[in-house]
Amino acid sequence: MTVDEAVAALHREHWGRVVAATVRTAGDIDTAEDCAQHAFERALQTWVRVPSSPVGWLVRTARNHALDLHRRTGSLRQRMPDLALREESRHADAAAARWNDELLRLVFTCCHPSLSEADRVLLTLRVVCGIPTPTAASLLLIRPSTAAARITRAKRKITAAGIRYAVPAANDLPERLGAVLEVVHLVATAAHERPRDPQTDALEVASRSLATSLGEIFPDEPEVLGLLGLVLFTQARTWARREADVVLLDGQDRGSWDVRLMAGGREATTRAIERALARDGRAGRYALQAAIAGVHADAASVDTTDWPALLRLYDRLVEEWPTPVVRLNRAVAVSYVEGPEAALTALEPVIGDPSLGEYAYLPAVQARLLADVGRREEAADAYRRAIAVAGDDGQRRLLTSRLDALRP
Repeated sequence: MTVDEAVAALHREHWGRVVAATVRTAGDIDTAEDCAQHAFERALQTWVRVPSSPVGWLVRTARNHALDLHRRTGSLRQRMPDLALREESRHADAAAARWNDELLRLVFTCCHPSLSEADRVLLTLRVVCGIPTPTAASLLLIRPSTAAARITRAKRKITAAGIRYAVPAANDLPERLGAVLEVVHLVATAAHERPRDPQTDALEVASRSLATSLGEIFPDEPEVLGLLGLVLFTQARTWARREADVVLLDGQDRGSWDVRLMAGGREATTRAIERALARDGRAGRYALQAAIAGVHADAASVDTTDWPALLRLYDRLVEEWPTPVVRLNRAVAVSYVEGPEAALTALEPVIGDPSLGEYAYLPAVQARLLADVGRREEAADAYRRAIAVAGDDGQRRLLTSRLDALRP
């Protein structure tokens, strides 16, 4: 790996850690981002080879740049007592645990409940994950200028409202942690649903890095571990799912699934279920989703999948998280256990749901079930509806091939 490639990889995987470790020295998020960017630029300019502790080097460089900025503006004397209290943390080479602490503070700041969900996602993508604003805007289907304005407004709100750069108190943690997990899940979902490109790769790295960091910080929280397991299982299938076109589960080469990510998914999911049952006697939404992904991971093929076990898990998930998408996925499991007619009945409650109006998977599933029971014309109509709202060319080509297969 060249120095340029190494710096690019560090930027993808550790941008949030460098920003987080610099915020309190810098004084605000904007300055911390500028100092982090300066550190990465300095690495490109000065590294002949990658140092033994590259993240430590980047953190020290970013913090030193923040101190230089304070000296230039004459604000260092005012900030000196605060900075002196943190002198110990400037020994960055031995501070991996502190980076996690700092990262957690930054994540909770960006996911504060006083911000709207969309702004929380935008801030997390930009500040924590280092995703460029235009890419973040495309994920939320808004203009880059709108995204930039909202990010600026959210940062100003953090400053004006005096939102503390801190982990919430123990009694506030469960509610606040849920908001953080929701944001990470949205980032991972966006990566899963996008076509294969460098931006998708960056989102996958960002969501996996965040989920992994949360798992290190909260090693006994079932839902944190469940989200980590879900992210790892899902991303293990990335290359098999996204080739030239979309490849559905029944057509994927399971031998190309990432063995390392699969093993990590199993470990995290097992711990999530064990801790959930020991604590509350029941698993939450992320642990259940990870368990569902684990059943698929353990099967040699779609036909040998333990569909009754999946249906039981979906029944539990509907109780825990009764969203239209969950009910739709449950209907697919019903089709393998009870047949397509029963699945069409299970699908009826979500047909026409406005939240799924632009979701191609709903008419695509309906089309497949209708074709299975011989209602070919209705199936063709459903495929056309799916094609009309498909999110990318790969999806459209897949759905068009399914439509063409219906023709005599």
